[in-house]
Amino acid sequence: MGSSPSRIRRSSHPISISRFNHSPGNSSNQCRYNTVCPYCYRLTRGNENVDDAFRITLQKLFPGAYGLEEFVFQTKQRLVPKGFYPHVNTLVCVGLCRDEITSPFEEKIEAMWGRAFICGSLGGILFCGNTGFAAAHHHAPETSRFIYYCFTHIAIDHKGLVGSVYRTRSGMNEKSTACGALAVFATEIASNILNLDFDENDIEMSMLKRHIIQQTDLSTDANNAPDLLKVTMTAYDTITIDLERHVQYDAEHFEDRQYALFTGVQIHGPNGMDYCWVGKASLLNKGILSPLVLPATNNPMSTIGILNEQH
Repeated sequence: MGSSPSRIRRSSHPISISRFNHSPGNSSNQCRYNTVCPYCYRLTRGNENVDDAFRITLQKLFPGAYGLEEFVFQTKQRLVPKGFYPHVNTLVCVGLCRDEITSPFEEKIEAMWGRAFICGSLGGILFCGNTGFAAAHHHAPETSRFIYYCFTHIAIDHKGLVGSVYRTRSGMNEKSTACGALAVFATEIASNILNLDFDENDIEMSMLKRHIIQQTDLSTDANNAPDLLKVTMTAYDTITIDLERHVQYDAEHFEDRQYALFTGVQIHGPNGMDYCWVGKASLLNKGILSPLVLPATNNPMSTIGILNEQH
């Protein structure tokens, strides 16, 4: 995850709000955007290439990643013809990490579908269990529709460093890590200090480690230690397994319900921009789980949305 940089000086300057602009005629296939302030990473007026290191890393690790707004819009476009109507017959359920930087995803979802039932925890793992899922499924009629957006998360900074993110909104100038809980898990394995004891003062973290190991083939050998990306992908696998199990159980009792399931990884990029990689999209109807095909994204660097004005 790299060493922490020296303390960064803050500066005051006007900020220009704009979308990325991709030019089809650019032979280098690079996007253009406003200059980033080297002190606080806010956009200033200018015209520079998007950080190549970030762009290359994103496309290598998460090909086809969507901008958040584009993704949520495409799910709506796909689901409305199937009878999923916002604010009419559909309850949306969101499972993300508790980290505050995941909140833009929840906001985009709720802006499209209405208030969500929250079912996530550290790392996005679905620890609400039978009681939590039963509660959500009792908040709508027997013939209703349910949509699940359940994603773990990771960061990639402007240098292409995986796990690194700047949280300047809280006044923090040093870079930190996302997902912090999954990074700790990876570090414990690599350092040969993995503790799998249940801790009542750290319930979610102690259960996160045990549950991911039980559900996946994640190595706990310090000589074959997984990196943060590997741990993140096993968190995604675990979330997908758990979600399908709980929803299929409900479907056994309510055959007229339909469920749309989306799982993957939320990616925090430079300048407060967020993306999501969709690992699996499914529709559960009459007990049958079938793939739900979404259209391919436009260039993700050009559909990422508008940067917030303030940190």
